[in-house]
Amino acid sequence: MGFLHGLLSARSHLAFLIGLAAAIGAVHLTARLSRAAVSPAPNSAALASLSRALPLREPGPLSPQERDLARAAFQYLETNTDERTGLAASVAGYPSTTLWEVGSQLMALLAAEDLGLASPAEARRRIAKALTTLAVLPLCEGLPNKAYHTRTAEMVDYDNGPAPGGIGWSALDIGRVLVPFALILRRAPELTPLVEGILARWNLGALSDGISLRGASRRPDRVLETYQEGRLGYEQYAARALLPWGVPAGVAMDYVPHAAFVEVYGQKVPQDDRDPQRHGGTHNAVLSEPWVLEGLERGFDAIALSYARAILAAQQRRFETTGKLTAVSEDALDRPPGFSYSAVLNGREAWTAFSPDGKPAPRDLTFSTKAAVGWGVLFGGSYPARLLGAAAELVAPGGLYAGRYDASGEVNRVLSINTNAVVLEALAYRVHGPFFQRRDRSAGVQVQR
Repeated sequence: MGFLHGLLSARSHLAFLIGLAAAIGAVHLTARLSRAAVSPAPNSAALASLSRALPLREPGPLSPQERDLARAAFQYLETNTDERTGLAASVAGYPSTTLWEVGSQLMALLAAEDLGLASPAEARRRIAKALTTLAVLPLCEGLPNKAYHTRTAEMVDYDNGPAPGGIGWSALDIGRVLVPFALILRRAPELTPLVEGILARWNLGALSDGISLRGASRRPDRVLETYQEGRLGYEQYAARALLPWGVPAGVAMDYVPHAAFVEVYGQKVPQDDRDPQRHGGTHNAVLSEPWVLEGLERGFDAIALSYARAILAAQQRRFETTGKLTAVSEDALDRPPGFSYSAVLNGREAWTAFSPDGKPAPRDLTFSTKAAVGWGVLFGGSYPARLLGAAAELVAPGGLYAGRYDASGEVNRVLSINTNAVVLEALAYRVHGPFFQRRDRSAGVQVQR
């Protein structure tokens, strides 16, 4: 803090005291905002205010800017899909994938058909190729492994090294791939035998104990250990996908039992109440991803809509307070550790990031392209529109960059299937509305390749 030259001595002393008081106040404010406090659920007046500030957008035709985004996103699929297996690389140049990313890839192909980027015949050819590979995947004790090599379709570890026995499985990832499976049965019934053949090999019953979703990891002694998987948002997203396939996931679909509300910049944000210290160290981070996907694919119910608005509103308030454009999610990185989860909240810490091994990675907090586009098509208002405009600046040869680093503003120049697939999903939603609510997709070709 500086003082104006030429002030009288007394006035300088006064300015110093005022500045000292302001600095102390700023320290307390920063501490309050970075370590958020639990608060009661928002009342009806607060919810009504949010609904006016962030109304849902009605479907409509793509703008020229949005058409450019769609073309760029589809280029990723064209460039990074292995023709031998039909599987797309998780990151450009890295021939590995997960079931979550396969789910994203299949959703992207359905979206590309909706947008006119791929003909129905081309979209179905690509989908059938991937499904044919899924039908013969080696399994980890009856379920898909956490990672596969896109060229050989063999089980690998997260470093893409061979893992003949598998490293475990994820209920969340499998739930993600079941979303496009359900849509494929409705939209391409000729592919039903392929989908049914895949699922006949998978022991889906192992994904729930009737109360919670179950994941599994291979311990150093080679024993496969199961554990409860999923936190608020992700848990319900996967449970909704698993239930129609006979998995007893009804209890896990409920948002309310584990929802707590934490104030961030004065906005009450929903967070899972399961403390990592008492629940195996599992993070209870608040990210954009599951809420954006729920809105794009199924459409929001009343609870999910209010939670999603609150999470977006907190990000808007951060921008209004700090000037940092904020849209946080999980994203690949163009530098070590290669991936981070950027969060509105992680435990009691606000606006932070952590790596896949759970270690804090605050310098890897990023602005996420896919979150920005998702929020931008779901909600109206000046802030979602600003997010969409910022995402349009990240078009690159071969796709869309994942985003920008929050601290420096530098572009995160990695190209990934999840970024580009969610962008395609979002733009198809922009035209047709939620995937599971569509009766008519005959809005005409939106994008010329």
